[in-house]
Amino acid sequence: MGDHGEMARRDADWGPLGWWLRLTAPQTPPASAWFEARERARRGRLVSVLLLAFLAIEVAALWLYVVVDDDHPLMKVALLVALAVAGAAVALNRIGEVAWSGALLVALACLPAVGIPATAIGGQLDVLHLGSFYLLAGSVLVAGSVLPPLSVFPVAAINSGAVVALLALMPRTAALSAVLASNNGPQAYAGPIALQVVVALIAYLWATSTLDALRRADRAEEIAALERREVERAHEVEEGVQELLTVHVRLANGDFSARVPPVRNAPLWRIGVSLNTLVARFARLAEAERALAQSQVETRRLAAALVARRMGLPAPWPNPTGAPLDEVIAALSGAAPSAPPASPIPPERSAPSSAEHGDSLYPRLPYWDRPSQS
Repeated sequence: MGDHGEMARRDADWGPLGWWLRLTAPQTPPASAWFEARERARRGRLVSVLLLAFLAIEVAALWLYVVVDDDHPLMKVALLVALAVAGAAVALNRIGEVAWSGALLVALACLPAVGIPATAIGGQLDVLHLGSFYLLAGSVLVAGSVLPPLSVFPVAAINSGAVVALLALMPRTAALSAVLASNNGPQAYAGPIALQVVVALIAYLWATSTLDALRRADRAEEIAALERREVERAHEVEEGVQELLTVHVRLANGDFSARVPPVRNAPLWRIGVSLNTLVARFARLAEAERALAQSQVETRRLAAALVARRMGLPAPWPNPTGAPLDEVIAALSGAAPSAPPASPIPPERSAPSSAEHGDSLYPRLPYWDRPSQS
């Protein structure tokens, strides 16, 4: 969802060209992608914009040479081929082949080199064509924008070779031959070639400085993201430590129902799980200790009741508490284990008279506690 929102925001930054970018530009990588992937996407978007400009120029030129000036059939063919090359560049750019689409875009920028012989009247090069050689410098700027920086030098060399080849090999008019034969003749060669060299150097320095600036900005964004993650991690640790401290305080106060809730920090959560297990075991031990203490109290009370009964006094039987000792108390007191007596001290059973046993030595002891007589 965040990546689609970022793509929509970038398309909106281009204003009316957003629809064209959605049709022709490669997919925008997520913000977490490598710098090379994001740089390739940036060049792809630039290629899309430049392709739209070249398509508009080619369509206007084709209309010009078809409707207004139809004396140059070779130029019509060249423009149709250029439109086909632009379509192929659009398709390659859409599927992410930015390098190939950029190379085709540079080839489209070299259209003046094709237009010179295509528009030559009678196939002869004229003085009017000398200005077209300077237009080839635009392909060097395009190469510096959409291709690696070093690509500007091969493009400048190819353009310089095209200038020399056209001036040397094409048939020339008398006016151009006179210019080349004069003292200003070398300028026809030196001017376009010098411009290629200068533009190539400037384009190289501009492209490399732009890449360096983008890399520095990318590193700054990565550092900022790392700092944000570090702050969030510190907050998670602080929050988890506070939860653990709260549970320790409750345990110190004897509250064994305290448990560590799930915390966002994974290491602290593992400690919390271990602490919860330990607390559960301590709770069981505390319960067993309470049961043992209660059994000890009931045992002392039962012993006191037995002593009182042996002495013929009312036996203060302990009340049922659910402990295992209840069955012993029930057996001794004569009550059913499942129905403990309502009164804490059951009535003492009346002992038989001494006449029944023919003995008056134990007038106060119950008959079951008297020693047997031989």
